[in-house]
Amino acid sequence: MSADRYLHERAKSRNWQLRMMVPKAVRPVLGRVEFTRSLKVTNKPQARVLAYPILAEWRAKIAAAEQCQSDATCSTTATTTVPSAIELEETALFVGYEEAGRRVNDLIKAKARLGDEAYRALGIEFERRHTDALRRLHAGDQRYWIERARRQVAKRGWHLPEDSSAFAGFVEAMARCGLDLFAAARGRLAGTDRGIPQSQYVQNALERREKRAKPGEGVLELFDRYEAQRLSEGRKRADSLTQDRKIIELLSEFVGVQRGLASIEKSELREWRNAVAALPPAFRKRKAYEGLTMREAASAAAQLNGPRLSLNTINKYLSAVSALFMWAIREGYVESNPCEGLFYDNEKGKNARPPFSVEQLNSIIVSPLFTGFLRDGKEYIKGARVADDWRYWIPLICLFTGARIGEVAQLNIADIVNDGSVWYFHIRNEQSLGQATKNNQSRVAPMHSMLRKIGFLDFVDRCRQGSPTDLNVPLFAELKRNSRGQLALPSRFWRTYLERIGVKSGGDGFGSHSFRHGLADQLRKAGCFDNEIAVAIGHKQTTVTSGYGQTRQGSILKLSEMIEGAVFEGVDFSRLIKYADQDCQ
Repeated sequence: MSADRYLHERAKSRNWQLRMMVPKAVRPVLGRVEFTRSLKVTNKPQARVLAYPILAEWRAKIAAAEQCQSDATCSTTATTTVPSAIELEETALFVGYEEAGRRVNDLIKAKARLGDEAYRALGIEFERRHTDALRRLHAGDQRYWIERARRQVAKRGWHLPEDSSAFAGFVEAMARCGLDLFAAARGRLAGTDRGIPQSQYVQNALERREKRAKPGEGVLELFDRYEAQRLSEGRKRADSLTQDRKIIELLSEFVGVQRGLASIEKSELREWRNAVAALPPAFRKRKAYEGLTMREAASAAAQLNGPRLSLNTINKYLSAVSALFMWAIREGYVESNPCEGLFYDNEKGKNARPPFSVEQLNSIIVSPLFTGFLRDGKEYIKGARVADDWRYWIPLICLFTGARIGEVAQLNIADIVNDGSVWYFHIRNEQSLGQATKNNQSRVAPMHSMLRKIGFLDFVDRCRQGSPTDLNVPLFAELKRNSRGQLALPSRFWRTYLERIGVKSGGDGFGSHSFRHGLADQLRKAGCFDNEIAVAIGHKQTTVTSGYGQTRQGSILKLSEMIEGAVFEGVDFSRLIKYADQDCQ
């Protein structure tokens, strides 16, 4: 059974919805034209996993309705429903154990008031019933419970064929609950009721009920509220919350989609963390794990012994879950955060991105992308093609500004500014324009004179000629946003390119962020202090002094002087330079 034909992506939320049309013939029985349910996940493989049991339930309801139509005793005009597994479990527990237990307690009180003889006789009767129920269970004789199950089916207007596995399971559940009831009654009459344990079935059923979410308080439902609140407060960016949602969806799948947040225990989170640690990066996209649940994928990964997520990444997963729990504590949904103590002790700097060496920078500058490549897709092979787009300019801008690659990729033409004395990049955090920075603050980044020598302003002029009336359009028009609204291609392209030209090897840490670290080292060599470097490359300022006053730190002239201090000694830019005069356009 393929789930894809029933999956539909919601345009606004990007959540997947499950839809199945009800055959016309059984619509009067089921009282509906279509089954629909929001899966509340944005990942399609995850949606498939969640879809299969729901589709099976819907198909069972349709099959039962079709059988009901062919059954002379079943009226197609009557309100008939097919009970879910949870409804059957709840009914068996309530009717066979809890409601019957209250009646038994009332009976015991009544007999006790009548005197010793009546009380002893009741004890003998319940001993007989318990022994008889136990014998019937061992003999496979379920006639007593079949009759009681039939009454409940009729009373509730269910259509539950007696030859179905669901009916057999319901009868078994009634029998287990009844057996527990008789055992508890015997124990109470003998004064040893506390010493008689519940059967495993009743224990499990009561535990599952306790862990089910209250209406509107499921894990994903609470995340919806958390997400809306964080967005309205401006505490988190939309793309960060989208990534957090995927993590919470993994947790929800692992512990059960009907679980309440408050029912999740530390031991379960530890088990989930360990399963995450066993998974390879982006396991949903790997063929070996297609169609597997997270538990199944973790088990398969242990056998395959492939790559694993880093400890930093696992801690990021836990951070997303922990943030939800901390919010839920403040909102009164839970009392504690079970994530505490589960984070790995892993120093952030242990996996830091190293800066490029002089030799690596020289290798990059003379590589085919900057000197001539074969064709699109083969930028790492020498040829006559010359790049004049994001592939060429984004790495160079990152090199000379220390800006993050995503910040550069989102630049508009209007963000290249001359204030009369200094050219600079306006790196914006402006949601209305689809632009964001990591610290949620806009800033300026002076343009290094070497960028002008290389001819960057010529490129900007060409872009302006293509859009003379509206400069609030992307500088790199070829780039398209992914489903998360991110411009992810440059980062992925650059990592691959570095590997292809031999500058990067596997998970050595080299990438676009190496430019950022490299500029920081250049500024240190020029005599800048770390707090000055932080302003220049856009690190968030958390000191007390940084919160005083309203004037932003670092005038454009001061920042420009600092950036010009980055001389990249030993790096040969001569192949790229078009203008000897740094002020020449």
